[in-house]
Formats: sequence, structure tokens, C-alpha cells
Amino acid sequence: MATTLEMKACEACATAKRRCGKELPHCLRCRRRGTECTYPPTKPSCFVLCGGDDAFPDEHDIFPSSTSQSFTYSADLQTRGVDYSRLSLGPDLPGLSSDLVDNRPYSSWFTSPETWKIDRFLQVEYNSFTIIGLKRLMIKIHCWLTEWVEKGSNPFIHSWLYRTRFPRCVQDAYTALSCYLHKTASNEQTVFQIIEDRAKQLLAEHSIPSADSLLENMNSSSVTPDSLEHIARVQALLVYQVLCLYDGDIRLRHIAESHIPVLNSWMEQMVEHASHAACLGGSVISSAHEQTTAGSSLSDIAHCENLLWYSWILAESIRRTWLISSGIQGAYLVIQQGRAIPCQGGMMFTTRQGVWEAQSARAWEKLCSEVNVGLMQVAETDKLFIEVAPEDVDDFTILILQATFGEERMERWGI
Repeated sequence: MATTLEMKACEACATAKRRCGKELPHCLRCRRRGTECTYPPTKPSCFVLCGGDDAFPDEHDIFPSSTSQSFTYSADLQTRGVDYSRLSLGPDLPGLSSDLVDNRPYSSWFTSPETWKIDRFLQVEYNSFTIIGLKRLMIKIHCWLTEWVEKGSNPFIHSWLYRTRFPRCVQDAYTALSCYLHKTASNEQTVFQIIEDRAKQLLAEHSIPSADSLLENMNSSSVTPDSLEHIARVQALLVYQVLCLYDGDIRLRHIAESHIPVLNSWMEQMVEHASHAACLGGSVISSAHEQTTAGSSLSDIAHCENLLWYSWILAESIRRTWLISSGIQGAYLVIQQGRAIPCQGGMMFTTRQGVWEAQSARAWEKLCSEVNVGLMQVAETDKLFIEVAPEDVDDFTILILQATFGEERMERWGI
């Protein structure tokens, strides 16, 4: 009888007595926790091994691509009387709350007024976390920024966000971040100077104009920032804040502390602008100035088959960027002051594994039409512990859950 190799749980999961997904080369639990993942030697089993090319799964079978994923949330989510007015199922699907439907021509369930609401009454007990726990979360953010440099995307900067338009301010931040990640003891001060200068230049170019300059801009018919330019400057300043607040350089930290209210203001402006935008996807494709000079319009852009997907990418990126930005600055103040501080609030975001990772409009639309994408407020995410499994949510959701409910709750859930 032919034999095959029976794969065991990795050593980390076995030691912790947790369920192991047995993904290769590293299981999902270890990847999310950032721990070393090694598998014990396998032993033969009595199962028959089919011959031919299908004997072993290829890379796409081991790591399913987002274009072919068809996971669904567990059955409990569908049968326990979940209030679907709070969970978006996707565009124009049965069971979708009419409150979440926006009739504007280039937006959908993810850009309705309710989805932009900032929950100011979110109660998060920061003092229940240890300083070590908060620092671990910041290490994760650093890893995500490294992932952006190395792979071009991370859980809050979508791989298609800047594929067509790449504003200079975020290009500068990307370059400064790359320099920082590759700095040495010999060039450290040079890198710090680059970061400081780029941050100052960003604020100088996007400073709040005076009344006289506003009048001058109106007379000169200048173009105001669109939604993509709003998120670009927020993400650029966010990069500098992460580097400066959490680095050991005293001067950089002092400068970054003075920028905390600036980032908070830009975050609010970003969300406010997006909530009134007629077509978010249009700004991903081209600026308002380019549309005017080229003689195009939103009706022309609407012929692009990816427009709805681009709109979702920008909307979801804005919400995730807002959550990360408020989190990194809030965590810094907690660590600095050693006490709880008022929470800035929470926003809706998509929790379902595979939705953010989709690499085409077709794959994204297919997933939205087949499964519950889990669009919910941060305050509602506690239901995920009961109604879904850890592998059903994406890495961004895992971080939000860790920051909101703590590591002990995550351990009980199986992370």
C-alpha cells in the first residue's frame, strides 16, 4: 500500500496546545504572532497517495490567492439572530440595511453616511494593558511599514491605492522609511536629518492657509486636495510619526510630539472630505485637475470597470488609516504618561479575510456577492469571538482585536 506523510502541528502550537492550521512554510497562528514556526519530523500514514501532478498541492493550494477564496463565516454567524443592519453583506444584496445604501451614482454600501461615523463613545480601557503589550502592537505596525517597503502594500496601505497616482508626499515618506530601515550606525544621523526635513516639508506644503491666502487661492482658481491626496498626506505624516515617536532619538521625538495635533486634524479632514465625495474611485484614477485639463468627467471615468472597486479600496484605506493613526498616537501618550487617556473613538472597517487581499475587481465583487464581508464598528467586534473562527478574519482585524480587548482574550479565542 502506498504511504504518505502525516503532518503534525508545529512545535509552537503544540506547546501552547492550540489548533494549528499546518500551513507551509509557517502556520497562520505563528505568522500572526511573529513566533518561530517549525514542524516536527513527519511519519508515514496508511493513506493512499495519488500519483501524478496532483500528488502534492502547489503554492496556490497551500496559500489560496484572494481571487479564488470562497470562505464563509461560520454557520453560527448566520443562525444566531445577527443584526444584519449592522453587518454589510456587499453591494445590493438581500438583507442589506437600507440605512447603509447610498444612492449616489458612484458609491455603494461602503460609502453611506453611517459608514463614516466616528464612534466617539467607544470605551477602551487602556489601563488594562501593559506597557509591554502596547509596545508589541507598535512592533507590529513597524513590521507592516517594512512590509510596505518590501512588498508595496500592507494591511492599511492597499497594493492598488497608489498604482495609478502616487502623490509626491507619500513618495517622500516611502523613501525616508526605506532609508530608516536600512540605516547603520555610521549614517544614522544623516537618515534622521532626512526624516526631519521631509516631515517639515510636508507640513509646510500642507499647512492651514490664512484668510488672505485662501482669498488668493480662490482668485487663482487653485485646486483643493481630493480624497487620495488627503489620505496620502495622512499616511505620509503617519510614517514620520511612527518613526519619530518610537525611536530613541530625543530630537525626533520632540518634533513628532508637536505634530500629534496636526495629524489628528488631518485625519478629521480626510474623513470629512471622503464622506462628501461624489466618487472616491475617480480620485484613485486621476486628480480633479487632470480630469478638467484632459476634458474628462466622472461620467467618462464611470466606464472604467474597476471604478467601484477603486472606491472601496480608497474608502477602506481611509478608515483603516484613521484607526492606525489614532492608535499609534494614543498608545504613545499612554506609554509616555503611564495612565489611561480618552479614546479618540472607532470607525467601521471590513473584517473578512480575503476582501482586502483581493487583487482584481472581479475577485472582489465575487467575494462580496458570496460571503458576509463583516463591515462593522470597532465597538461591535466583540461578537467575532463567538461567531467566527480566527482564520476567518484578516490581520488588520486581529490587531484591532488585540488593541481593543487585550492579549488574554485573544489567547482564549485561539490566537
